[in-house]
Order: sequence, then C-alpha cells, then structure tokens
Amino acid sequence: MKYILPKHELNSLLERWSVGHAVLAPQKVGAYTEFLPFGAQSELCLEEPHNTRFPPKALFFPQSEAILKYKRNTGQLENIEVEPEKRIIFGIRPCDAKAVALLDTVFAEGENQDPFWLARRAETLLIGLGCHEPCATCFCTSADSGPFNTEGLDALLTDLGSEYMVELLSERAAGLFDGLAHASPAQQKSAQTAQTAAEHAMPKAFELEGLKEKLDRVFDEEIWTQLAQSCLGCGVCTFLCPTCFCFDLVDETQRDTRVRNWDTCMYRVYSLEASAHNPRPTRKERTRQRLMHKYSYWWDHAGKLGCTGCGRCVRYCPVGLDIRAMIRKAGAYESEVLHAN
Repeated sequence: MKYILPKHELNSLLERWSVGHAVLAPQKVGAYTEFLPFGAQSELCLEEPHNTRFPPKALFFPQSEAILKYKRNTGQLENIEVEPEKRIIFGIRPCDAKAVALLDTVFAEGENQDPFWLARRAETLLIGLGCHEPCATCFCTSADSGPFNTEGLDALLTDLGSEYMVELLSERAAGLFDGLAHASPAQQKSAQTAQTAAEHAMPKAFELEGLKEKLDRVFDEEIWTQLAQSCLGCGVCTFLCPTCFCFDLVDETQRDTRVRNWDTCMYRVYSLEASAHNPRPTRKERTRQRLMHKYSYWWDHAGKLGCTGCGRCVRYCPVGLDIRAMIRKAGAYESEVLHAN
C-alpha cells in the first residue's frame, strides 16, 4: 500500500503517533544529528544527505547497560528485566534499518538469544526515509543494499519535494497512516524515478562478487601492514559502525552490578589473553580483523555481508582512512603480485 504525506502535515502525524508511542526522530545537536524524542518544540532534521552521527543500534543495544544485579555477601543474583515502551523510530535511513536486521542474526537467533535486544525490538517500529541525494561517503549500492532498500523497515518514505510517498511494508505499521490519501500512479512513478536516479548516482566502490574468497587468500600477506600504516587504533570506525556488536562485561563491585559495555577489536587489550599472549599484537592484525569480519566472516556467520555502506567510518575517521579504498587494495593484491612476477 502506498500513501501520500504532505510535508506540512508531518508534525501533526508524529504528534498523533506520540499518543501511543515514544517517537524518536533525527534532530540537530551541534554540528551533527541524532535520534531524540519528538516533542512540540522539536526541529526535525531530515534534509541532511548523510546519517545521524551515532548509529541507531544504540537504541536497541546501548553503549553501556546493567544486565545483572548481585549480592556478594549472600550470593544472590537478581535479573534485570527490560520493559521498553512502544516506540517509533522515524526517519531511519535504509542502511541503518538493514543493520538492525543484520544484528538480529546476532542477538535474536540461535540458542542464546539476548532478552534485552528482543524486548526492545518487539516494541519498536522502523519508519525509514530513503536517500534521494546520497552522501559522497556512502556506498550502500556496493554493499548489497541501496538508498531505498526496504530490509528491516515497517514503512519507507520517498521525498517528492513538497510531499512524501509512503510505502507500507508491514502489518505492524498498518494503522499509522490511516487518513492519508493513496498515491496516484503518477506519484508512484515519480517516486520510482527518484529512487532509480539516486541508485545510479552512486559510483561503484568495489567489486563484491568473489571478494570474500580474495580476502581469505591474502590473509597472511603483507597488504595488511600497508593498510594499517596510518591507522591510530582509536576505534571510531567500530563504535560508529551500525553493525559492530562486540562488548565487554564488567563487574562494578561498588554497585554490585554487572555491566555490558561496547568494545572494539581495534584496541590492543581486546584480544589480550590472561597469559599475556595477544594473537593480534599490532594494528596490522587488528585492521585485518575488522575488514575480514565485515567482508568475510559475516558470510560464514549469516550468509550475508556485514557492512551496509553507511559511510560513517569514512566520514569520521580522524586520519582519512577510506574502507572502500582499503577493500579495493586488499581485493586486488593477489593479482598485482602475480602481474609483478
């Protein structure tokens, strides 16, 4: 089902949703945007050509959260129950919605499912906003996605100038758009034209076909040293990545609380063992781990690419490292060596 939402009616629609849901939408904070609760005084920021700085995965998987309480003196454990309110995340970009779906394979599938993730996911609707003018740092079309990809979304909006075309994608969101006019064939055609133009405007970042096999073959090659030379090991790329999910568990004994905190494979201590042995002792191994995880190990884990092409790691790297160029170099390394011989 497809509807038309005039832009001047957007705020009133969000206010209507706010009666029964907590509504989160992109809003300006300093030089960046982030998802904040929508209110009467909110100023939405939907025209930026790029994503929010921090990925919305934090709305399901907080950077730090208590997961267990205990009493050391008595040995008693107290589970922490998550009781999230019904939420609507409005204006999420397709790459971030796909990232949430990818993280479902980590937290919501198999024998050891995460109750915190499951509880928040069950109460959250994702209303997406397609990217009609993709940012220069984005490369979703090269990462098995696209600026109007629908994976993980309950509805998707396409900007038509003075209005949005709304495509309903799940029954869960069926009642949200009651009262809106249905999109005419001409409006649907305009939306399709805008979507196609956005996809064609994005240059190919790298060749995805056969990439996993190429990376696996150069695992022990010198290319990783070259790629890691400029890296600071700061972890910005992983903390801002919408699909990175590594975490550490810490017992805060003063509070008798076990806390889960985001962690990153880009830190030396991440892989440091109790014996003092570190299987990833330098930035070479840690850089290799990051790229191999996204473009090889995710295929082993879920049969899918672990990158959505959101471009945050490109946009915010303090030394200008570009994962697109790194993947191109790693993927082409073997052929360059053969040619040299």
